Amino acid sequence: SGNVSVYEAVVSTQSTGFEVYALRDAMRSTISGIIGLSFSFSVGVLLLSLGCALYHNWWPAFVVIFYILAPIPYTLARRYSETSYSGSNCGLEVALFLTSILVISAYGLVLVLAHHETIKRGALWLLIGADTVMFSTILAYFILFNDEDDFSY
Repeated sequence: SGNVSVYEAVVSTQSTGFEVYALRDAMRSTISGIIGLSFSFSVGVLLLSLGCALYHNWWPAFVVIFYILAPIPYTLARRYSETSYSGSNCGLEVALFLTSILVISAYGLVLVLAHHETIKRGALWLLIGADTVMFSTILAYFILFNDEDDFSY
């Protein structure tokens, strides 16, 4: 009778009509978003690894600390902020400020290492590319998965 996945069978028994197609489209867009994010993340890691390995200098790998720390302030602010659509949200603005400091510091570390001649020019350009790809991936994650919980008391 055809190849039907378990997810489609469960959805077709629980809902009818338009709801089935909406769930399938949402599932497809979520999966394609995850695939795109994982691909861009792997490109960023590849650029970082090439920037370190090709020039036999692993000092630029400290940039990974900034990749880990950059999304934390915004994630915490989103989690603990009150949703008010009038006016500004001070906690969210401070979190964005701290995130921008961490992003600029990641670029600054690479530039300072290049200025001090700890890394070579080729490594500099590979690491700037890695920073750009990794921070774009983090931004894309927050844009793609910015869904608010519909749960309320």
